[in-house]
Amino acid sequence: MTLQQLRDFMAIVNHGGVRAAARELDVSQAGLTKSVARLEEATQAELFLRTSRGVTLTAVGDQLFQHAISIIRECDRAESHLRQLRGDTSGKVELGLSPVASLNLLPTVTAEFRRQFPLGQISVTHGMSHSLIPLVRSGRLEIAVSSLPDAFDTTGLVTIPLFPTEPVVVGRKGHPLAQSRAVKDLLDCHWVETGMTDRFGAPGSSVGAMFHEAGYGKPQIAVVCDSLSDTILLLSRSDLLSVLPVAIFTEQFMQSELVVFPIATPLKTFPTAVIHRATPPLSPLAASLTSMLVSYAKIRTKLVGRFNRI
Repeated sequence: MTLQQLRDFMAIVNHGGVRAAARELDVSQAGLTKSVARLEEATQAELFLRTSRGVTLTAVGDQLFQHAISIIRECDRAESHLRQLRGDTSGKVELGLSPVASLNLLPTVTAEFRRQFPLGQISVTHGMSHSLIPLVRSGRLEIAVSSLPDAFDTTGLVTIPLFPTEPVVVGRKGHPLAQSRAVKDLLDCHWVETGMTDRFGAPGSSVGAMFHEAGYGKPQIAVVCDSLSDTILLLSRSDLLSVLPVAIFTEQFMQSELVVFPIATPLKTFPTAVIHRATPPLSPLAASLTSMLVSYAKIRTKLVGRFNRI
């Protein structure tokens, strides 16, 4: 099994067949077919089911495809890392960001990164902790900036705390319960959950954590949503509520559409941190980007603290 065979195999899968892959790669169909045949010989398994409509993966082929994605990504990243060590700054950093990190850090950090590395590139993936952290573990992201859930397993990972994520109860302006000061006033409400979907309404999700800390049962989750923009749309057009980071209210649209409920008891905070794998080491560009994230997070924390004292 060779890297080129894996690349050819992935091209056929991604383009839906040998003909399309050969056209995209500008190689002969016969060459691709021979490469896959050698790969099937090496794996001692049929990788494709060939039909008149193209090809689909067998069970073995699907497993190999998942491994191939990781293998090729790591090889490409290693090559880029070595080029960067030789002074090449045209590489790419794959960065995952939670909504809070995106709103508070991305514009400033991107500007500084572009100033220092004009040939470099940042590839941004947005998500919540339950989607970003597995992508870091699998190597699909080099770095993520996200809140850390309870009982977070740091095995194999490096975490650098940046600032606390402070949650608040949020609903539309004019909501009939907008002046509520206690969680018990909201027990009959329906919620949009933006936390960990595999722990539906349980402690560890944002809404579930609030109910758990207040000593109540599970909340009535109406919608589970990974998109901050969709969550805001749902809240602004209905009486649904959610628990969101207070930092999102730096955006004018969110200030005009939503209101923070004045819950008297502070909600449990979660640390927002830079997360990356302990090994292999970060590429020079990724290490520089991490330093920028830490530095600008410190500046943000000082500015927020100064604002809160005014």
